[in-house]
Amino acid sequence: MRHDIRGVCKIYDDVEGWGWISIEGEADVWVHFSSIQMDGFKSLTIGEAVSFDLEENPDLKEQSRRAVNVKKLAKFT
Repeated sequence: MRHDIRGVCKIYDDVEGWGWISIEGEADVWVHFSSIQMDGFKSLTIGEAVSFDLEENPDLKEQSRRAVNVKKLAKFT
């Protein structure tokens, strides 16, 4: 498992509760709402920066790279 990876939400479906996170120079990573670390309704917004741990399971097809312990990164204005 790799830790403290930075990425950006590529797509997220609030109804289904899952989406994909893009990592520069690597394949996209699947994310499920249960892995998002926040109170209340757990969701991501397209373009939102996040940090996460990367769990890899080559035995799975589509979800072989999964984001866990996902945290939204603070926006700087």
